[in-house]
Amino acid sequence: MTTLTPLAPLPPPEVQRSIPSDEWELYLDAWVFLLGARLESSASAFEEFAPKDESAVLFLASFYHHFAISGNLINQSGAKSKTLKKLCFLLTRRFLLDVTAVPLDLLEWTYLSELCCCYPSSSALKKLLSDAWGKHNDTITTSLEKGKASVIKQLLASGSVSISKAVADLRLLTILTSSLPASGHVLMAGSEFLDTLADAYLTHKREDMRKSLVAHVYVGLTSLLKSTKPNLSLLLDQLFALKASVGVGTPRAKKEPTVLSDVICSSDLLSRLERYLVTQPQKRGQDLVTSLRSYQIESKPFHHRYQKPKKRIDKGKGRETSLPPTADLHAHKMSLITQIQDLFPDLGSGYIVRLLDFYGDNPETLIAHLLDESISPELQDLDKSEQLPSSAAIAHHDPLPPRSTPPPPTELPVRKNIFDNDIDLAELARSDQSLNTATAAKNTLRFGRANPTLTADELLSDRSNHAAQKAAIISALATFDSDDDERDDTYDVADVGGTVDATDEGTDQQQQQQQQKSTDDLDLTLLQAYKSNPALFSRDSATRRGQPRASLKRETEMTDEAIEGWAVMLTRDPKRLARLEDRLALSAAPGAGMAQPELASTSYRRPKVSGDGEEASGTEDEQQGSTRGRDRGRGGFGRGPRRGRGGGGPSGDQNTAASRQRKEENKASRANHNRRQQRAKKVARAGGLVG
Repeated sequence: MTTLTPLAPLPPPEVQRSIPSDEWELYLDAWVFLLGARLESSASAFEEFAPKDESAVLFLASFYHHFAISGNLINQSGAKSKTLKKLCFLLTRRFLLDVTAVPLDLLEWTYLSELCCCYPSSSALKKLLSDAWGKHNDTITTSLEKGKASVIKQLLASGSVSISKAVADLRLLTILTSSLPASGHVLMAGSEFLDTLADAYLTHKREDMRKSLVAHVYVGLTSLLKSTKPNLSLLLDQLFALKASVGVGTPRAKKEPTVLSDVICSSDLLSRLERYLVTQPQKRGQDLVTSLRSYQIESKPFHHRYQKPKKRIDKGKGRETSLPPTADLHAHKMSLITQIQDLFPDLGSGYIVRLLDFYGDNPETLIAHLLDESISPELQDLDKSEQLPSSAAIAHHDPLPPRSTPPPPTELPVRKNIFDNDIDLAELARSDQSLNTATAAKNTLRFGRANPTLTADELLSDRSNHAAQKAAIISALATFDSDDDERDDTYDVADVGGTVDATDEGTDQQQQQQQQKSTDDLDLTLLQAYKSNPALFSRDSATRRGQPRASLKRETEMTDEAIEGWAVMLTRDPKRLARLEDRLALSAAPGAGMAQPELASTSYRRPKVSGDGEEASGTEDEQQGSTRGRDRGRGGFGRGPRRGRGGGGPSGDQNTAASRQRKEENKASRANHNRRQQRAKKVARAGGLVG
């Protein structure tokens, strides 16, 4: 291992542009080979040689430093660059975890931050940083303290160079804190660093400067809840300190944007804190969140919630545009085109614009690809000599260009419809016209016989179509039955115009008898069940779900409501109960099949006559019941039949003339006199005023 070839550091982007692509490929092969040799060495040999391998440390530092500055310069240089990037990570991991005396340059916060820039959102990177923090906690903490002090010094300085350097360092510290939350505990410890960031927010009005400060404060505060050992007390202390510096809840509260208002308005810091306090409630933290929520509402007019811009997908619905004219290009883009054409004068300006659009207006990346001849495959077929069009060369696109009038058609279209082949009666020939063809015979209007000269003998002697006519006659006779009587449709509903009762009276009586018999059988079945178990007819859910009720429902095909209603009506009608009991007793006695059915009374009853002279319908009991009801409503029950208005007998229609005479005899002495006296009393009570 002592004879292992050292590694040359990665040159800066300016030097890379001057290296030919073939030579650059050789450099990449050499770096891949030398890194692979170090990774394939044994653990003991690597432990012995690693502390002295300064060239490898210098190469790793230069690789990640140039990558963090120039973005994806190396990553887009082909498959060898990706392999080199992977080997650098594996060598860094072996240095940090497998070596006892790790080089201090690899534990610096700058190196770790630039390492995070190369592998964003990588779970392997987060695992590596967590393991390195567990082994080299003190060394990394010391480096972070130096970085924090350096940022404080740069922010307190007034020069623009120091401010720019502070913004760049804050960006690196923010990236490192997002991948290694434990480093946020070191940065947020104490009040000097956070107070300096808050003062810098008020001092500097630049938007990019304020965004960098807010991003770092947010990532640092949320890291206090992400580590394996959350430090809620430190988070609350820092928030209380920021709150006190702003004067939240006091008359001296600042009515301007502050770092605290920007953090709580443009991020989800309070929501994260509320979710954490749900699992670990704390009165101090809940009161702080309540006061900050009120401050958030007051500060909303100064800030807006940060949202990641959505990528608009070009659906191809717009008008197709060519390259923009030279006059419409921004001056910055024209300068980029000039820089690239200084190195590659054979490339056209239109071709360079397309490359810049593809690589995000990054000239360093584009130049590196041109030098490496590693342009993306979709750009290989473009015309390298394409120039930008001038403004005069671009014709105005008219959505409605003028078009010449088409020539008129040589033949006018003929109107057609479905009635074209119909026969017009006005154009049909008379019967005296000659019939030359079958079509003419079909379309001829005739009066009388088609052939008046044809006789019956000639018709019978014509045997040309005799077989077909005979077959048609025989088939018609086969379907005719002379024994069938013609149906009498005299009383059809359609002919009569009303409703005709087509049922047979005897059949109707039989159906009524069968229905009455089934009803009686059903009553007897229910009565037997009622006598054996009256509780079977109870109205409760337990009875309805019971097995006896289910059996009764299957036997009678009745619902629960019908069965329970039958029992209720039976208890309300004692006569019906007695009648059913007698029928049940007769059916149970020997010779039950000879049990006599209930017979109606056959004695004569004088029919009742209604007021209009018609006989009242219904049985005698129904008529008596209706009469008793009317008598009870007009003065009680049991006073005998009411006399009619005519004063006749019980029926009210006898001796009407004599009754009318008796009524008029004493009218003057009693009835009219009484009415006259009553009127006089009413007039007196009214004060003698007659209407």
